[in-house]
Amino acid sequence: MRKILLATAALAALVAPAQATLQIEVFDNGALIDNVTGITTGAASLTANDANFANITIAAQGSPILPNADLSSVTLDASAAAGFTGSHILTVDVLQSAISGRGGTLSTFTVNGLTNDPGPTTESTFADGGLLASHTFPVALLDGSFGPVSAAAGTFTSDETQFAVDFTAPRQSFGGSIQLTTGVPEPSTWAMLALGFGLMGLMGFRRAGLRQAHTP
Repeated sequence: MRKILLATAALAALVAPAQATLQIEVFDNGALIDNVTGITTGAASLTANDANFANITIAAQGSPILPNADLSSVTLDASAAAGFTGSHILTVDVLQSAISGRGGTLSTFTVNGLTNDPGPTTESTFADGGLLASHTFPVALLDGSFGPVSAAAGTFTSDETQFAVDFTAPRQSFGGSIQLTTGVPEPSTWAMLALGFGLMGLMGFRRAGLRQAHTP
């Protein structure tokens, strides 16, 4: 009996899909300054510590909190410290693994209305390590958005969203977001499908009624 239970457990482990995980990495001029890994609850956050920045806060959501079609959503808030010197490219990568992505991805990039904005800022999305979409916002853009822009990626099991923000002066502040979704039928398409299935069911019902009426 024990052998049967062990065999059943092993088979279940093989059949059960891997649990999706989130990972956040923060870099200052290419050097890793903070990270968090292995988050399986579908939401991850990180407040990174760096002497050049007064604040670096990242909030990310993915599977299973977001529906399968909405693979990830990430926001970044960052501000340079008063004693900031030189030029620093702040790079934030949010990676998600063990997901079920499918073709027709939509990427949306935004920067929020803040004063003394840094820049340029490049926001990008990736699937299985390959670039899906990218957009660069110019220096000191107070408000802006780009997308949704589509990419005809096939199925994929990991995605990544990335910010690369060029800070050049003390007290510069950045706020922005990235959303990555996969192709799903539009509400009108779902409505047409429902109507079609309803009509098919009605026709089947009427045919059954006619056959019954003609049965002696």
